Order: sequence, then structure tokens, then C-alpha cells
Amino acid sequence: MTGATRRPVAVLTTGRQDWGILHSTCVALRERPDTELRLVAGGMHLSARHGRTIDLIREDGFEPDAELDWLGGDIDPPADAQAATALGLVGEWLRNEAPDALLIVGDRLETASAAVAATLSRTPIAHLHGGEQTLGAFDDQLRHAITKLSHLHLVSHDEHARRVVALGEDPATVHVVGAPGLDAAVREDLPGRVVLERELGMDLRPPVVIVTVHPATLEADPAAVASAVAGAMDRVPATYVITLPNADPGGVEVRAILSQAAAADGRVAVEALGERRYWGLMRIADAMLGNSSSALVEAPAVDLPAVNVGDRQLGRRRDANVFDAPADPDRIVEALRTALRPDTRRRIAERHPPLADGRAGRRVADIIAGWRPSIPPRKAPIDVPA
Repeated sequence: MTGATRRPVAVLTTGRQDWGILHSTCVALRERPDTELRLVAGGMHLSARHGRTIDLIREDGFEPDAELDWLGGDIDPPADAQAATALGLVGEWLRNEAPDALLIVGDRLETASAAVAATLSRTPIAHLHGGEQTLGAFDDQLRHAITKLSHLHLVSHDEHARRVVALGEDPATVHVVGAPGLDAAVREDLPGRVVLERELGMDLRPPVVIVTVHPATLEADPAAVASAVAGAMDRVPATYVITLPNADPGGVEVRAILSQAAAADGRVAVEALGERRYWGLMRIADAMLGNSSSALVEAPAVDLPAVNVGDRQLGRRRDANVFDAPADPDRIVEALRTALRPDTRRRIAERHPPLADGRAGRRVADIIAGWRPSIPPRKAPIDVPA
């Protein structure tokens, strides 16, 4: 684009949970001649106790334009303190740098803070993965609040588009793009079994089960699912690769339970695998277990059976790979054994999701590049019946 100005588009990533979603979009924005990627990394990315995953961003060939540390110290601050500090840091960066737009993803508390900061700085907001539901966590309210603060909605499914419109958003601002996190399934640089075994320091003998449990923040005991999952693991022989939880209320308790469970033979616990290792592991794994959205969003791209435990993901749409179980060891064992049956994966593959085509990130970048929001950004009026 000779002689033209590249529009600065800021992308906020706050931890391992969203970098995998944002990676392919960042690649596409960086490659376009009409957009200038401004990558902002914050929160858990900068924390050693959460795996210092900013190193994985650099491993993927990106150098963040800014690093915003709203965790700090040796212990995660309370959730409200995290949110307040994130609001201040993101707001200051937006005021100083004045990008044409801010792309955010999902439903975390610091993402909601970033949306408020962008609103106050009059920065147009593009939001990925709105319109979904996770009724077992306060993420659900945060996601819908972010939707109402956003001006461009990039959703993963027709159902989610309808929900965003039902929330009063202008249908012209809602685009079904698929789930960009699934683009990694077609990456050519994913490690295989031998490399993963070397990097994890253990043999990955089948069956291999990936375990991820996060606190169910609306439950009386946010760590109850972790206890039930640990009990089920003791009864189903497998190689278990356990990823430890994010900085959420109840995360310390979940971390302690999973760390103790990982002490048994044939198990390992890691802070963060990074996108390449995570997708490489999903390719060779036989099942997933826990209550992470990854089981419902990413796992279908590789037809990986997933046992979803408890109510954290209640209300989120499911593909054929998901087996739901309550936080009861007996029911989890039953579901995991079904997931590991030889014929299960074949049946899942017959219903492969159509939008898992490896091009969602490029669709997102194309839409953002063609987006011309008003400055200051304005929301369409909400018409109601008389």
C-alpha cells in the first residue's frame, strides 16, 4: 500500500487462555499492508507463577509493543484489585498511543476492565467470542457487559450472533467468523510425540488425557470440580498432562489439588504449554478432562473427545465431542471411559464443525481492516416495541 497510512490496531492479550485465540488474527493483521499491529501483553503473561507466557509470544515471532503488569508480587491480588489496576494501565496506554481500534477477546475480568478503559478513552472496541454462555461463572456477566461496551462483534457461531443481537446490538455490526483459536489445528510447526515427550520430561503412553480445571466462580466451593476430577483420575489408568489454573478466585485451592494429583506416576503438571505445544498435544491426545472452554471450543477442531465436568460451561453450545458429567467421581469415570472407547473418535469425526477451516483469523483481520467506526465511537439506538 504505497503512500498510504497503515491504521494502528491494538490487540490485548492477558494470558495463555487468549493468545492461542488471537495468534492467527495477529499474524493476519501483521501481514496486511493497511494495518499496523500494536500488540499489548499484560497480566498473567508477565507472571512467573503463571509460566511467564510472554516468552511464548516471542517464541511465536511477536514482540509486544507494551507490557502491562497488573498482577505483580508473589501472590495474585484479589480480583477487584486486578481489575482496577488493569483498568488504569490499559487506559493510560490507550490515551498515550491512541490506536484506531482495540481488539479484545472473551470474558475475563481484566478484559472487562480494558473495555471500560477503551470506552473512557473513546477507542472503538472489536470483541471476539461474544454471545456465548457460561452460566457457572461470573465470566458470563462479564462477557455480556463487554458486548454492550463493544462496537464490532466477531462471533464464532450463528447462535452467538443471534444472542448478541438479542442484547440490543445492531445486526450490521455482528459477523460470524468461526473460532480463530481453531486455526492452530492446521499449523505446520506443531510438535509431535517425541518432541513433546522430551519437553515434558515423560513418556506419553496412550491413552493420553489433557486435564484443565479452573475455579467455578459462582459455586459455593469453586474447587469442588478439581477434587472430583482428581478422584476420577485415580480410577482410570492413563497418562495425564495437567495444566494449572489461571488467576481467578479459588485458583489457589484448585492449584493445590491438581498439584497433589500430579505427584502420581504417569502424570505431569505444567503452568502453560503455549499454543504450539498445546495443539501438538491435542493432536496426539485421546481425551480432555475438566471444565475449560477449550474442550468445547478448540477440541472439536481435532475431533478430540472431552469430558466437561460441572456447571462452569453451562449454557455454552456443544459439538459432538463433549460428554457432560457432574462433579461426582463415579459419573466422571463413566464419561471418561466412554470418551476413551476406540469408536468414540470415529463418531465425533463424522460431525466435524464446518467453520474449523483454518481461516478465521484472516476473516477477523479483513473485517477489522474494512471497519470505519465513527470517532468518537457511537452505539446504534435500541428500538423497543411501544
